Amino acid sequence: MAEPKILIFDLETIPDLKEVMRVFPGLSDYPGRTLKASMNSVICFGYQVFGEHEDPKCMSAWDYPAWDNDINDDRDLVMEAREIIASADAVVTHNGKRFDWKFFQTRLMKWGLPPLHKINHIDTCVLARQHLHLFNNKLDTLGQFLVDDKKMDHEGWNLWVRVLNKDRDALRKMVEYCKQDVRLLGKVFKKMRPFITNMPNYNIEREIEQVLCPVCGSTRVKKDGVRYVISGRVQKYFCNDCYSHSSAGKRNIEPKTF
Repeated sequence: MAEPKILIFDLETIPDLKEVMRVFPGLSDYPGRTLKASMNSVICFGYQVFGEHEDPKCMSAWDYPAWDNDINDDRDLVMEAREIIASADAVVTHNGKRFDWKFFQTRLMKWGLPPLHKINHIDTCVLARQHLHLFNNKLDTLGQFLVDDKKMDHEGWNLWVRVLNKDRDALRKMVEYCKQDVRLLGKVFKKMRPFITNMPNYNIEREIEQVLCPVCGSTRVKKDGVRYVISGRVQKYFCNDCYSHSSAGKRNIEPKTF
């Protein structure tokens, strides 16, 4: 049975100092502006296909020849990363709806590359904000609370300064830092699946007449009562693997999350 391809990804970025200097007088009262994609570039694209047992992969700006002449020339990186993202049925990010997705689209536009089409986007930061009540909704907080894991420790902004200076040890640490973010995000995403309503439905490509959990594809689904809507009676289901709730109409055995 074919399964939907769910891509977990994360970006690491670095300032374009020439652009920063051009707009510097207007930055003092707006620190958030320093992260904008018009004055930063992608240095790492970490990703992993959910369900695959391989370690996360990371494409880095220094993997491409343009890095030697201009560390902010991320054209080849974002072009290759675009193909990976475009092949997914859904993407998972943390705070990606506010940052990663828009940042990536902006870098594509800068280089005259086609923007990404609309893809189901699952943002664990948005889910946490909507359904949980934690001290904050940072990935590190969710990781420690939900899955007993955390982001990789490092020396802070100085790591980015060392990357800017092409320090080899810093480059290796940045790759590992990005991979750990993806690894941690995958664990958090798995834990938060009961709250997700826009997952690709695992029942779409099934080859057997059996109810599957639409969120994780498990066959360990049990009936969980019924509910009544205007059009009739709806069967409710509960998944014993991912704890997601779903429902299906009387003549439809393809459950949908609700």
